[in-house]
Parts: sequence; C-alpha cells; structure tokens
Amino acid sequence: MLGTLYNAAAVAVGASVGLALRGRLPESLRAVTFQALGLFTLGLAVLMVGKMQDPFAVFLSLILGAAVGQTLHLHQRLERWTSGAASGGLVQAVLLFCVGAMTVVGCMEDALHGDASILYAKGTMDLVSSAFLAAAAGRGVLWAAPAVLVIQGGLTLAFMGLGDAVSPELIQEGSALGGLLLLGLGLDLLQVKSLPLVNFLPALLWLPVVRWALEAVGA
Repeated sequence: MLGTLYNAAAVAVGASVGLALRGRLPESLRAVTFQALGLFTLGLAVLMVGKMQDPFAVFLSLILGAAVGQTLHLHQRLERWTSGAASGGLVQAVLLFCVGAMTVVGCMEDALHGDASILYAKGTMDLVSSAFLAAAAGRGVLWAAPAVLVIQGGLTLAFMGLGDAVSPELIQEGSALGGLLLLGLGLDLLQVKSLPLVNFLPALLWLPVVRWALEAVGA
C-alpha cells in the first residue's frame, strides 16, 4: 500500500502547489494548460486503446455500462454532490489519475509481488499533472487525492484477495476500455465535446462479466 499512499500524497502536494499558483496565472495561460493536458490525455488514450485485442467485449461492456450509468444518473448525481467550490476539476482529475494501465498494473504488482515501483513512477507523474490541472481547474483536483487513496487502495486489496485469478488478457482489455474513457476526457479538456463520462464507468465492472459470458458461449 506504500505506492498508493505515495501517489495520493503526490496528488495532494501537486494540487496544493497548483492552487497556490492559480491566482497568479493569467486566463490565457490557464487555457493553454488545459489544452496541453488535453493533448497529453488524448495521446495516452490512443496508446492504451491501441492494445485492444477483444473489441467486441469492450464494445458490449461500454454499451452496458453506459446504459446502467445513464439509468442511475451517475454523472448528474456526482455533479450535484460536488456542486460548489470543490467541484472544479474533480471528475477530470479522478479519471486522469485513476483510469489507466499504470493504475491497474501498479496495484496488481504491489498486491501480488510487493513491488510498488510502478505506482511510485505514476505518483511522480501525477504530482506534475495535478499541479497543472489544479492551476487551471481549481480546488476539485485536491479532492482527487483521497479518491486516489480509496480507488487504488481498493484495487490493491482486491488483487490481494483474488491472487493470480485475474488474467493478463482482462487487464489488457480493461486498459483499452480505460483508454476510451480517457479519449472522452481529452475531448472534454480540449473543449471539443463534453461527455457524461461518469455514466460510462460501470463499463469497467461489466468487462469481466462480458468476457466470461463470451468465453462460456465460445464467442
């Protein structure tokens, strides 16, 4: 769990630095910071999606997840819950820091082999990203630190319980699915298209179910 603790602390420190600089940055610089983060997110997403090996399973998971998320109005509920000063940048930060291959693989390596090196590297990257995002988006980025602690800590505990039962193929498809979510985040940061991204998050829970069902019917 040391890797997760470091990652959460890095986000908190980075966001605090970004907030301290926020009032000193002109609007034009904040705008270009968002654009830089958007381009980086799109590039990272393309790399993740490019490793997809089972498009049908990912597609079905995305459709089912979106249906569940829309039915439960997850995005609207989160917006209401985070309304006010703390909302700025929270959803973007959580997606950027918690949806990705390094998160899943890092938690798995930490849980199964006691190797937190991936999470240390990710935490250092998040330290820089959180500073820029907080400077551009606001105090919500700081709230992403406890979210990182809860999400990555939960993943680590889950991997401890599951052991080696999680296949590398599932992790790879989960990373590709996360890449699709990051594509949506990149478009949002670039102000090209704002999507209700939280509504798509249940897709990550559907993926193992869909893969199991497809394997069961020999698809």
